[in-house]
Amino acid sequence: MRRMCDRPDLSDGETDRPMILLLVEDEALRDALRFSLETDGYAVRAPADTDGCLACSDCGAAACVVIDDGDASVPPPTAGRPTIVLTGDAQRLTRRGVTGVTLVEKPLLDDKLGRELSALLARAAPGL
Repeated sequence: MRRMCDRPDLSDGETDRPMILLLVEDEALRDALRFSLETDGYAVRAPADTDGCLACSDCGAAACVVIDDGDASVPPPTAGRPTIVLTGDAQRLTRRGVTGVTLVEKPLLDDKLGRELSALLARAAPGL
């Protein structure tokens, strides 16, 4: 399978941290979110080319997927992985029938993403 991630492999220090797959096409937002999530202690994969990334074996180990809904009208399926969708219009996604994801409203003015991510990962892997 073709490697589609932004880094060839996880460094030793990253294998102990939950990996977050960040699917955001806007470079400035992607870089800011990567910095924030890494500062919070997560390993982050943030490929510039998100097409096909969900099928990538390197991305398959992601503990959670974070998607910016500005990149698509409906978030892509994430193979049952916990998923957070960053949105400026949660009602629009609800009307379109988007379910099974955690919605975090933009703009991100506080630590809402970090809190939701922590809660989602705790539910997905209780006891960790």
